[in-house]
Amino acid sequence: MPFEFNRNQQDYNYTSTVAIAQAGANTASFDLEQAVGGDIESVVFELVAPTAAGISDTKVVTYALQDSADGSSWAAVDPAISTTQTASGGAGIVTKTVRFRVPANTRRYVRIAQTMTATAGTVTGSMVAKLLF
Repeated sequence: MPFEFNRNQQDYNYTSTVAIAQAGANTASFDLEQAVGGDIESVVFELVAPTAAGISDTKVVTYALQDSADGSSWAAVDPAISTTQTASGGAGIVTKTVRFRVPANTRRYVRIAQTMTATAGTVTGSMVAKLLF
């Protein structure tokens, strides 16, 4: 189902802003309020990956969707949903917005996990994750 058929309504309770970090960072977890399937097929996840200074060339920032049945044990969703940003030209990374549907087999809780390759130095920027209904 294309995104234009989604109403794209936002709810403050389903928005998380977190500073990206060399050691990695996770958004808040979102409770889809159901075990598997059902209405989650119409949910769109939007990730706004930040412009970030202080990241040297060839460093890669990765954002991956994870799910959990209990809100404490996390794993990548299957099929895997992830996106990356690569620093280039000594200017750090530039903003990237990605939207994707939540797979039907996604478990009750979801979050975005951010990782980064190698030492990047001081990093500034925050990722914003939201569910759109």
